[in-house]
Amino acid sequence: MQKQSIIILGHGSKSQEAVDDFNFVVDTLRTKTSGQNVFGAHMELAQPSLEEVVKNINPAEGSRIVVLPYFLFNGNHIKEDIPEKLVVLQKQYPQAEFVFGSPIGKEPMMADILLQQANRFLS
Repeated sequence: MQKQSIIILGHGSKSQEAVDDFNFVVDTLRTKTSGQNVFGAHMELAQPSLEEVVKNINPAEGSRIVVLPYFLFNGNHIKEDIPEKLVVLQKQYPQAEFVFGSPIGKEPMMADILLQQANRFLS
C-alpha cells in the first residue's frame, strides 16, 4: 500500500495564539481523516518548516505527499515560493510524489463562513 501524507502548510506567525489556531485546524483535520498522516508546517516565523516535516516523514518509494496550502489567495508564496521549495524537495526525495493543492480563497464555503461571522453583528 502506498504511504500517503498530508501537510497543511501555513504562513507561520510570531504569535503563539496564531500558531495554536493553525494547529487546531491541523488537529481537527487529522481527526476527520482515517488512516492519513496529517502534519502542519509553516513557511516562516514558526516551526516546523515544510522541509523539517518532509524529513521527519522520511518518504519511501511510492510515497505521496500532498501539500495543502492554508492560504486564501494566489500570492507569491503560492505562485513562487512553495513551488520552488517543492522542486528542491522532489530532488532530495525522488522516490516520493509531491502534490500541491490550491489555496482556499475561491471556495464558496468561505462566503458562508463570512456570512456567519457577519450575522453575529447584524440584527
